[in-house]
Amino acid sequence: MEKIFLSIDIGTTGCKAILFNKEGQLLKKTYREYQSIYLSARWIDHDPSTWLQAAQKTVMEIISTGEYPQEQLAAISITSQRATFISVDKNGQALENAILWQDKRAITESNEIIEKFGQDDIYDRTGLRVDPYFTLPKLIWLKKNKPEIYQKTYCFLMVQDFIIYHLTGKFATDWTQASRTMFFNIENFSWDETIIEKFDIDYHKIPPALKPGTIVGKTNKLAKKHFGLIEGIPVIVAGGDQQCAAVGLGVVEEGLIEVNTGSGSFVLANSSRFVKDKKKRILCSASAIPGSWVLEAGIFTTGGIYRWFRNNFGKEELKIEQQTGQDAYQILDLEAEKEPPGANGLLLIPHFAASAAPYWNPEARGVLFGLTLSHSKASVARAILEGISFEVQKNILLIEKNTAEINEVRISGGASNSNIFNQIQADIYGKEVVKTICNEASSLGAAILASVAVNTYPDLNFAVKKMVKIDQESRKKPNINNTKKYQELFELHNAIYYHLNKGGIYKKLNEITDVFS
Repeated sequence: MEKIFLSIDIGTTGCKAILFNKEGQLLKKTYREYQSIYLSARWIDHDPSTWLQAAQKTVMEIISTGEYPQEQLAAISITSQRATFISVDKNGQALENAILWQDKRAITESNEIIEKFGQDDIYDRTGLRVDPYFTLPKLIWLKKNKPEIYQKTYCFLMVQDFIIYHLTGKFATDWTQASRTMFFNIENFSWDETIIEKFDIDYHKIPPALKPGTIVGKTNKLAKKHFGLIEGIPVIVAGGDQQCAAVGLGVVEEGLIEVNTGSGSFVLANSSRFVKDKKKRILCSASAIPGSWVLEAGIFTTGGIYRWFRNNFGKEELKIEQQTGQDAYQILDLEAEKEPPGANGLLLIPHFAASAAPYWNPEARGVLFGLTLSHSKASVARAILEGISFEVQKNILLIEKNTAEINEVRISGGASNSNIFNQIQADIYGKEVVKTICNEASSLGAAILASVAVNTYPDLNFAVKKMVKIDQESRKKPNINNTKKYQELFELHNAIYYHLNKGGIYKKLNEITDVFS
């Protein structure tokens, strides 16, 4: 009986349960969406029960048909979004809504961390810069503003850890998730006691951090009751979704880089050493390859902007989709293809939920610059796709400067289904971009880690060669003439941000907006 692997991926907007065989072929997939709780423009909560329910429903759908008997399951591997944390009691029950990674409520706490500890020291120890994106500022905010929840908390868990507990009864996280908390020492892969003590975080409330790809435990009676799973299946802590995506895309050696664009974009390259960017623009986190690192840049809103545009200005396209089944994004793409490179002088700055790398500005806002009466909806659609790619390019250049020359860009995420977007990426990056056969990179990466954990394959590199397949037909080569034009627009794109920020315009706008919200 052929052994197969079940990956559970708890993303920001939905949960996937996917079965893979040992060749990396996707056998079956189920999906459930959920909604976060938007308390304000900067405050975003999430009810943890929706993650658990979605995981339960997707797993039950997978196994209920009996198409793939549970006896075939060699392992269950869990991956998830990062920097989101949950306060739970000793029975793994959530005490409060989780604070989502996109949440920006802890700006004051971030400033306090800089004053007490220093931006440089935090970066040197953790590979992260101080920002409300990460766990520590949010945890300090919780302790300050909801002390009763903090005191009642038995353990602070990441999203994948929460699901793992409900499968195994074990509290644990892994290096990749821990490295996004801002109190994990990235050089020796252990909790940083100096930071923890400095900010008076209770050490006993922090779960043990294991190597990614570790077997945490096996499915227990509760897993049988709530997920319908038989007992005794090994459960693997795969790690953060982006580190797993790098593995699922085969980005495990120098010269390759991942660009994963969904609601946001993540740009990752693996490194055999801990790299520090002098200006702290890019981050260094634990890789899903134990003992290695990833250089990483995150952009909060990219594909999410295209969704926003479709939902608010693509009513006609959505109506056609409803009537004919043709995807509304494809219709917008066809319109964008009619526009010339540069969208007739229209530039989009994609900071719709502040800026992460390379600027790290929680005050930043989105900008659509250069509008004239000659522009159309198609112009805006193309400007969005180009604006996303310009922002990604800024980070590719930084990562390349700190590692080695990038020869190929491996792309994934929902936005990589767009033919025009992929060509724009190739033209702006000036590099070939290519997809893999399996577009579920995070889930495949989790399955690859599981295959090594249960000794299906001897090591990760061997497993990647067996399970990752390149889609050669998807390969896009840059148009040199377009690349030259985009280089000039790229400089303008940078200048727009710098002038707005230098003039204090973002900060002033947020101050005015906060008064009326």
